[in-house]
Amino acid sequence: MQKNYLQATGIVAEYNPFHNGHLYHVQETKRLTGLPVIAVMSGSFMQRGEPAILSKWQRASLAIAGGVDLVVELPTAFSLRSAQFFAQGAVQILNATGCVSHLACGVESPELDFTAIAAAITAPQAQERLKALLSKGLGYAAACAQVLPEFGLTTPNDILALEYCKALQNTNIRPLFIKRHDRGYNSTEITVGTNTLASATAIRQALRQRDNAWQQAVPPATAAALHSAHPGYDETLLWQLLRYRLRLFTAPQIAARCQCSEGLENLLKSAADCATLQKALAVCTNKRYSTSRIRRLLLQLLLDRPRSQWEQDSTAYIRVLAFNDTGRQLLKAMKTRATLPILTKLGKNPYAKQNVAFQEQLALDCAATDLWSLLQLSPKLNHSNNDFLLSPIYATKEHP
Repeated sequence: MQKNYLQATGIVAEYNPFHNGHLYHVQETKRLTGLPVIAVMSGSFMQRGEPAILSKWQRASLAIAGGVDLVVELPTAFSLRSAQFFAQGAVQILNATGCVSHLACGVESPELDFTAIAAAITAPQAQERLKALLSKGLGYAAACAQVLPEFGLTTPNDILALEYCKALQNTNIRPLFIKRHDRGYNSTEITVGTNTLASATAIRQALRQRDNAWQQAVPPATAAALHSAHPGYDETLLWQLLRYRLRLFTAPQIAARCQCSEGLENLLKSAADCATLQKALAVCTNKRYSTSRIRRLLLQLLLDRPRSQWEQDSTAYIRVLAFNDTGRQLLKAMKTRATLPILTKLGKNPYAKQNVAFQEQLALDCAATDLWSLLQLSPKLNHSNNDFLLSPIYATKEHP
């Protein structure tokens, strides 16, 4: 007899790709809560400003194979933003399901009181310190890097967990902290052995370098998908498209299409004559502007939307990418409990009778999918309109 699921634990992830560390995170989350898992996952582009290694449907399917019960998409309008808005958008979606009671965060320091730190960092005194550092020419991330160590926060996932806790302040969702056991978010090391854990960064680097060590760090389903998909994007094509935009637009026109500040549009414009994307990133990166931020801005520019679409505060829908039988029961519960529209297969005109935010966010997601497809090295993946042609993945077999 099927259960009528009314509660679940949320996870926010990119699964780029789904690896052994993610598998441990899902399994430990289920062990500690006894609840099914809903994952909010970035779609075609990652928060660090790079194309995903596999399509959003493939990555969602691999997450289901790894024990996630329902995967929904974080709109591009939030996935190509700073950590603050990435977290904010994801938490809004989890809260809007009406089913999520906990948010499971993978952290390096689970002993820290992230909820208390979130309250302290949003207090006037800490905010004044951040403003003072910003006035000295530091970027927001660099300013936070000076303030957050005072609260014991020095690693990427701890800092991201803080953003989740800040976003959770106006919800009834409780945080759950699970210690990470890999070498860290930016680590490029893979130590081959039993139950190998490595970062997604290390796995992607190994793939590019044709180092088979990555195979030890992912579940069998992920390994099979990566072998068959021949993943990779054309960085030369990406830079040609970007360079055309940088040459086409004036600095003010660049600023009108992405989240530039303090004249950053002039710095981006100056990179138009660089021979490669890597050289352009080197020209634009400094103590104020991180490489990830520059990458995000360039992709925002390439997607060519008004800046206002990159500054929205609220998500407009819940887009389903994959689910299993348990996820199907969650979706059934969400039909009466969700506070946002639930999207499965897009019809001929999914924008009809929807508000402006819905229309803008969905159109941006579709544009991002088409751009991702265009950039793929494999001709088999160069299809357009996949958002209208592909349905959510339904895995009928439950996974442990």
